[in-house]
Amino acid sequence: MNEKIITTKEFKAVGLSYFGNNANGEIPALWQVFNSRYGDIKQKSESMLCYGICDSDMDSEGNFHYSACVEVESFADVPEGMVTKVIPGGKYLVYTYSGAIKDLGEFYDNIFSKWFPASQCEMDYRPQLEVYDERFMNNGEFDIYIPIK
Repeated sequence: MNEKIITTKEFKAVGLSYFGNNANGEIPALWQVFNSRYGDIKQKSESMLCYGICDSDMDSEGNFHYSACVEVESFADVPEGMVTKVIPGGKYLVYTYSGAIKDLGEFYDNIFSKWFPASQCEMDYRPQLEVYDERFMNNGEFDIYIPIK
């Protein structure tokens, strides 16, 4: 697996959140609702990057916090029912995913059972990110950022 290490700056994001284990496809449904409300977000940054933000480890029942967000310049005029997030900057080990969304779980399993341990990097307990840019709209490709020290 070809991964790369990058350093990000702190950024702000606004979007919708979910807590659960995605057993019934709740995350794709969250993205559908987010996409329908995307235009309601007034302070989008010029990059207009969208993020899937996982800002907690799984609990004993496999539940975790996940947010579908867009990067914003400020938290002015946050639409009702949406959350705000400040994502600290730092180093990340980045993996690029291209494939069917239904196979994403297997890709994550490979990250944490094979590729990340082989990297010999140390996990940092900041949010994990899925970064959606123009590649996702063109060919379904996006990056998964694993925070490292």
